[in-house]
Amino acid sequence: MTGKTLTARPKAKADPVPAAETAPAVATPGPTGGKGQNLQDLFLNHLRKNKTPVTMFLVKGVKLQGIVTWFDNFSILLRRDGQSQLVYKHAISTIMPGQQLSVAHFQTGGEENAKKARLLQEVFLSSVRDSGVQVTMFLVNGVMLQGKVASYDLFCMLLEREGYVQLAYKHAVSTIQPAGHVDLTGDWDGEET
Repeated sequence: MTGKTLTARPKAKADPVPAAETAPAVATPGPTGGKGQNLQDLFLNHLRKNKTPVTMFLVKGVKLQGIVTWFDNFSILLRRDGQSQLVYKHAISTIMPGQQLSVAHFQTGGEENAKKARLLQEVFLSSVRDSGVQVTMFLVNGVMLQGKVASYDLFCMLLEREGYVQLAYKHAVSTIQPAGHVDLTGDWDGEET
């Protein structure tokens, strides 16, 4: 023990820096489109703003269709024929728009958040995405998806196939297998085992 205790109170800074001096140091918004925007927020906001019809597949295989009208960290409000239903995200395996969408809208550079601690899935997903190789993805319910990993973040992946995209939640994915060789050594800064 070092004798220090954890506290929720921040320590006061010795010399406050004037706001004019800190302004240039502020980072410009990254490829996520703004502060706090992750892949699923970008994807769901795009669907909501454009009133794009979607098909949602639940982990148990149930298919839901409608328009995303609202969402938060835990749930999505789906409307169809004037009726709304609340769908919990933990029950969703994939969300597929009813029309083609450009992958460019959803480029997040998922590995940027993991620069501090390179996890195996980060190394794997960034290598698969950068190589552009096709993957076969199996969900926990046995459903098989195929396409290219276009983007990813901590909780989900965007799978692209023939101009169509599909958001797949990682909690619903069991395996991802590339169709060809993917070099995982170039980006690995991990420890030798």
